[in-house]
Amino acid sequence: MSKQEATIQTLQTLYARLETLRHMKVSDMLYPGQQTTFEQTIEEAYAALAKIETELDELGETLEYHHARLGEAEARENRRKV
Repeated sequence: MSKQEATIQTLQTLYARLETLRHMKVSDMLYPGQQTTFEQTIEEAYAALAKIETELDELGETLEYHHARLGEAEARENRRKV
């Protein structure tokens, strides 16, 4: 699985956990074991979010690198014209 595919799968996991949380009622947490399920689902959602944030940071750094490359090329071109 590629890094891109893994990120997409992690994003799908986050959406799935959030959907699960939307359907959980606070009153259901009073039943034995439900609070544990709720907490586990929240932890899984946060873990997925952390992975996605890390990947987005890496993508942002890559984009900034390429932006800097463009700036350097333009600066060289401008010096050449002078």
